[in-house]
Amino acid sequence: MGKIIGGVLAVLVVVMAILLGVFYFNLDKIIIAAVEGYGSDVTQSEVTLSEVDIDVTSGKGALRGLKVGNPAGFEEPSAFELGEISLTLNTAETNDKLIHITEIMINAPQITYELNATTNNLDALKKNIDDFMKANAGSDDKSSAETSSDGEEDGPKIIIDKLTISNGKVTVKAPITMNKKIEGNLPTIQMTDIGKKDGGATPEEVAAQIVNSVSNGAMAVVTGLGVGKTLEGLTDGVKGAADTLTKGLTDGDAAKDAGKAVEDAAGAVKSLFK
Repeated sequence: MGKIIGGVLAVLVVVMAILLGVFYFNLDKIIIAAVEGYGSDVTQSEVTLSEVDIDVTSGKGALRGLKVGNPAGFEEPSAFELGEISLTLNTAETNDKLIHITEIMINAPQITYELNATTNNLDALKKNIDDFMKANAGSDDKSSAETSSDGEEDGPKIIIDKLTISNGKVTVKAPITMNKKIEGNLPTIQMTDIGKKDGGATPEEVAAQIVNSVSNGAMAVVTGLGVGKTLEGLTDGVKGAADTLTKGLTDGDAAKDAGKAVEDAAGAVKSLFK
């Protein structure tokens, strides 16, 4: 009997080893699928990740070629290009249900802030994320019910202990700059305990938090460059000039005021390139 039990245990150990080996062998594919699938769904733009390289023994690794495309209505190919991301994985707590990342460091990301006639790409991305989160609010219970009834399982959740984004650049492209690009430095962004409170966050929740933080940082750069303020001033100035011209076709003083308003708006645009 002891030999039989020993034999059964030996078989179970081998099976478990095979299953763990398959999981770790495909960990890169799991992460890529989660990032691209959930990321594209939540942002309503194309999210791509070229490569995941993780040493499961040390838990250290890198993600390369992560890009978040622009939403519909914008010309630039991407909103974020994060290049190479180094990370440390908590392998003891990582499985097919949970990906626990101890630290992520993103160095020299490129963020593009693009304006069209009505909005900008970062606000559009944030709106897409907010709409997705609202549409899926309370869906966890539904998903659990569906999982128990049809046997399908939800994707892995994520915990990130610490995330740092440094040495980033923000490129601004706007109609008022005649689509000439101007650039500013992104302030260092640090986030901690992402998803930890609830025992793991869904990929879309993680995407929402990171995109919001990066967007806020980028907007600080844009404000520093004077683009947001200039756009508002330009719109008001041109509108005021048009109103004044309409009223003052027979009034010389009114026409002069309108001309000054247009000159002020043009001066604000020129100041961006100093």
